[in-house]
Amino acid sequence: MILIGFLMAFLIVTILSFFTGKYAKQFSLISVFILTVIFVIYSFLRFATYTGGIISKSNILLSSFTAKGISIQINFSTGLTGFTDALVIMALMVTIFALLIGEKSNDDTFFGLLISVGFGLVGLFMVRNFLFFYIFWEVVLVPMFFVIGKYGSYNKDKISIKFFIYTHVGSLFLLLSIFTLSTYYFIKYGIFTFQISDLMNLAFLTPLPKSALYFSFFGFLLAFLIKLPTFPLHEWLPNAHYTAPYSGSILLSGGLLSMGGYGLLGILYPVASLFPVALAYFLIALGLVSVVYFAFTSMFQKNLKRMIAYSSAGEMAFVTIAFGTSLLSTGYVRTLDLSGGMYQTIAHAFVTSLAFSSLYFIYKRTHTIQVYGLGGLYHRTPVASSFFLAALLASLGLPTLAGFIGEFSVTIASYQSIGLLTLLIVFGLIVTAAYFIWAAQRSLFGFYNESLGKLKDLDRAEFLILFLMLMSSIFIGIYPTLIFRLLSLYASHMGGLI
Repeated sequence: MILIGFLMAFLIVTILSFFTGKYAKQFSLISVFILTVIFVIYSFLRFATYTGGIISKSNILLSSFTAKGISIQINFSTGLTGFTDALVIMALMVTIFALLIGEKSNDDTFFGLLISVGFGLVGLFMVRNFLFFYIFWEVVLVPMFFVIGKYGSYNKDKISIKFFIYTHVGSLFLLLSIFTLSTYYFIKYGIFTFQISDLMNLAFLTPLPKSALYFSFFGFLLAFLIKLPTFPLHEWLPNAHYTAPYSGSILLSGGLLSMGGYGLLGILYPVASLFPVALAYFLIALGLVSVVYFAFTSMFQKNLKRMIAYSSAGEMAFVTIAFGTSLLSTGYVRTLDLSGGMYQTIAHAFVTSLAFSSLYFIYKRTHTIQVYGLGGLYHRTPVASSFFLAALLASLGLPTLAGFIGEFSVTIASYQSIGLLTLLIVFGLIVTAAYFIWAAQRSLFGFYNESLGKLKDLDRAEFLILFLMLMSSIFIGIYPTLIFRLLSLYASHMGGLI
């Protein structure tokens, strides 16, 4: 019941944030910070003796109808795993980061929409009922549409519509898959339910007709791969990033992309043993293509925001690879594969938050994010430039920073399943390192571009914001055990080792 109470408190805060006027930013930050502290303390207490599986379960029966052998039950169920607990903390932190760089001049609706996205993410990771899973899935999508459409910049109306339609196609197939499974469960047992534990159950799914089973898998995969996004389902991402305000970009990369990672590794994997082997290889191929494609696409970007957006998609390709290769591996290698993919989902959010935030503060001073419009920023803004350089190094997977652990784990574990094809991952990482180093050299070092005028470095508040983000990235980079232990226990539980 604690989780349900937490969600209710978050809902109240979300509603109130739309009516706080000029104090919107302060109210939003303080409220989400208090909720974060409460949940972190709760997590330490509940997961101190975690051994895998789902804990902290709670359930409220909202509606029940039984007549003539027909039973309909609607439950609001919550629960946490090692993976979803870490995802909830990540979602809360990313929401704080997005709120921190929001301008005070923005109205209360802006901050209310940001908190709404955070609320949707937290609810999505907590619920164990597909009906509410889909509701929270849409709760994330709708406010993000308004963040882009109302507060975006270039061509915001057209791009926000494109974002909504593109991602909503996946949502519709997700809904069709849920209703397909629920209908077959009703036919078999006479009970109409949306409980994830009932519908994503091997004993129920194994005897289903192949057409129904594979259609359901297709719907889930389409929705999750669009959110990741995996090539060639990525077209919504770069334009959405380019148009969205920087707070929106943080939630796009740190929040929406994690929904795809959770869908693959937290929802589908427990029943993925029913996947054809050919499908596993197909997903691996998509992941490998994505790593290389997004690396080269990023390399040719002259706009730093679009470069980071494509790079973000490339980082999440490791999740697709981890999911595919884990279907072919066993034992400890499978656990390492899954844990690495889960860790990458979480770490990626911290890395991209630092990247977009530091770029935002540079843009505030220079009014450009074109690589060739900058130059020699270290001469005038050494502190801001240092934070942006740290973000680029974290994005390319430099050891001691958050991006290293997940990428290294997936690369090592994948070799056991796909052998020398792992060299494609390494090649993508080399290209990624090359274009980030080039971007840093061209925009931060060399001769100063005098046309930028006199620039001031970060003020105290801006420094503290970026320092918080950098320390978060360093902390989970040099002390991954805190999170990796929970992920490994959950992964080994799913892999049949416990």
